[in-house]
Amino acid sequence: MKKFIGLFTIAICSMGILKAQITDVTPPVAARSSNQVSKDSTAPAIAQPVETEADAQRAADKKKKFANIDLSHRGADHFMFEYGGMGLSGSTSDFATKGFSREFNFSFMLDKPFKTNPHYSLGFGVGYSSSNLFFNGKYVDIKATGSELPVTTNITGSSNTFNKFKLVLNYFEIPVELRYSANMEQPNKGFRIAFGLKGGLLLNAHTKGKNEMTSDGSTVYGKGYIEKEYSKRFFKSTRVSGTVRVGYGLFSVFGTYQLTPLLNTGAGPSLHPYSIGLGIGIM
Repeated sequence: MKKFIGLFTIAICSMGILKAQITDVTPPVAARSSNQVSKDSTAPAIAQPVETEADAQRAADKKKKFANIDLSHRGADHFMFEYGGMGLSGSTSDFATKGFSREFNFSFMLDKPFKTNPHYSLGFGVGYSSSNLFFNGKYVDIKATGSELPVTTNITGSSNTFNKFKLVLNYFEIPVELRYSANMEQPNKGFRIAFGLKGGLLLNAHTKGKNEMTSDGSTVYGKGYIEKEYSKRFFKSTRVSGTVRVGYGLFSVFGTYQLTPLLNTGAGPSLHPYSIGLGIGIM
């Protein structure tokens, strides 16, 4: 019985080999009729191994290309400092900023290159952001008890106003970036670009008014007078922002746009802060 099974197996294999040999000597497609071409299912089977081998060769070449890359001394943007101007998308006339609104960002990040292609890497870490929105000549009453955040030209309950006035928002952040570095081994010596997201948790919100003035323009307490008020009630406690950085070496130009609204629902218009500025990365 075992011999019979062995002979049967050998016979089946021989038929397969014979069929393959017959297929190899089949006339070209152009010499066959349309019916023969449509019924011949062996053509794709012949082309497939060639394509698979080519793909395997390309993958091997790509792996070999990065095999000798030494990333042991690769630098990364471990410390990032960014400073730039700010604006408010969606602002009404009441919330129109006046003065140089600005943002400062600091972050500590790790950089993990992709093994398949070290030109690309994933950056992630923790950070701190401080937004300073200037409303000079206005008064943002964050201590108000109503549901809507009031923005007036005079201090609540008075005809006076502040010469300089700003709203400060401080966040704890978690940034994540997809990075590309032209120089894989020394990113600080080549072109770089990064796209990412960062989530933020509101730590503090306060206003700062400087030099209270009367309606006729005279100072009330002197030019050095400063008044601060603290409240987070009108602002969303979390935020998500999109980020982009383009640079060469240690220096870059950055941009951010807050995807989530700044104010709570019903507290005012749908405001989305954005910023553009310069950054420096320390390896």
